[in-house]
Amino acid sequence: MSKLKTVLSWVGIVILGLAHGILEDLMFVRVLVEYAPPSWDLTGDTFFYVTVPLAQLMTFAITGTLAWFFLGLKQLPKLITFWACWIVARAAFLNFAQNPPGDIAIYLAWITLWCFLVGLYARSRTQTEPAAG
Repeated sequence: MSKLKTVLSWVGIVILGLAHGILEDLMFVRVLVEYAPPSWDLTGDTFFYVTVPLAQLMTFAITGTLAWFFLGLKQLPKLITFWACWIVARAAFLNFAQNPPGDIAIYLAWITLWCFLVGLYARSRTQTEPAAG
């Protein structure tokens, strides 16, 4: 049973990482644009500095929480796998949508930053936990 649980957790990490790359646009279109005041310019100068990170964080609140509490995202190999799947899905989606390479690089830089911060948090949590003994 433990081996099945391990395999399912890895499959879940991959699925959540891939899904995350698509969910960002759903959060942007269905939540941010729909509920933001019309006076906010979500697609102008602040797009890559406010809108993109906010959509990613909103999605990460869902997928990251599931992955953290149920799939062991705090383990570095799983975090790297999640990051890689997220990067691949996001880059493929943005390339399919014919975004310029510079824009894609900005998205991927934000993704890397979020996963790096989660890794730092996971590391600090494991260092402060008392040793089992």
